[in-house]
Amino acid sequence: MRSALLGLFLLAGLAQAQVVLKTYYAEDLVRSPGVLEVSPGFTTVLDFWDQVDAAFSAKRELLRIEGGGPRLLLSAGMVGTATGPVPVKSGMTDLVVEVGGRTLLFTVRIAPGEYPRRYQILLRRGQGGTYAPTGQGVAPTPPAPPVQASPKVEAPAPKPQPPQDPGPQVAFTTAVQAPTDASGRVSVFFTLENRGRNPVSFALNDLEVLQEGRPLRFSVRRDPLKAVLNPGEGQSGVILVEGVKPGELLLRWRGVELGPGRSFALERRLLGTTLEIQTGDGR
Repeated sequence: MRSALLGLFLLAGLAQAQVVLKTYYAEDLVRSPGVLEVSPGFTTVLDFWDQVDAAFSAKRELLRIEGGGPRLLLSAGMVGTATGPVPVKSGMTDLVVEVGGRTLLFTVRIAPGEYPRRYQILLRRGQGGTYAPTGQGVAPTPPAPPVQASPKVEAPAPKPQPPQDPGPQVAFTTAVQAPTDASGRVSVFFTLENRGRNPVSFALNDLEVLQEGRPLRFSVRRDPLKAVLNPGEGQSGVILVEGVKPGELLLRWRGVELGPGRSFALERRLLGTTLEIQTGDGR
């Protein structure tokens, strides 16, 4: 009986040790992604130092994102099959979180496991726990030494101001191929090229195709398959839209400039019955 109880205590201790608590820092995550792990059937908790403004993932079918305030809850999503939706058992995707004016990068790995996880993300090293007060005690100021007369010194000439950041510069080209029958399927060929100074992110869940204010079903193929474009990089692809009627289409794709954390949107108004090509820089 005693050995059985000891075995139970050891198993409980092992399970508790597997509830991983890892700390990341914003100053690192704005430059390189941190790794998060999610087990099917269990929740991974992210605690931030400030309110979460937005969270994006390129493969939202793999990852379920919930929460509010300074906390996000991650769990494995559902994917459609011929017999219906089934839980995701494994996979990998990205997670981009905007907190306190900063854009934080993560890589999410979904793999089998039997325990939840908790991560905390702090602003900087030396900061206390996630919910610790941000105010710090101030030491009393020592008395100032007597002021002595000094020779007059001319103020230095003002330094020239650095050039202003022009913000995200994305070349966005689209071409529409009209349907050859009454199927209502339209192919929108597109090219994105990052001509700015910082990486930009385009998640599939931030793409909308509307007609007369009504969202249309679509699928996207990208080459190369990546959600983040570094300066000078580009990608091409096709958006296959279903149920298009004669008339105008509105294509809207929201992006995020990583680093500064600025959001912007690319929009195109396209005709669904003729071939049309549009080019330009998006902001």
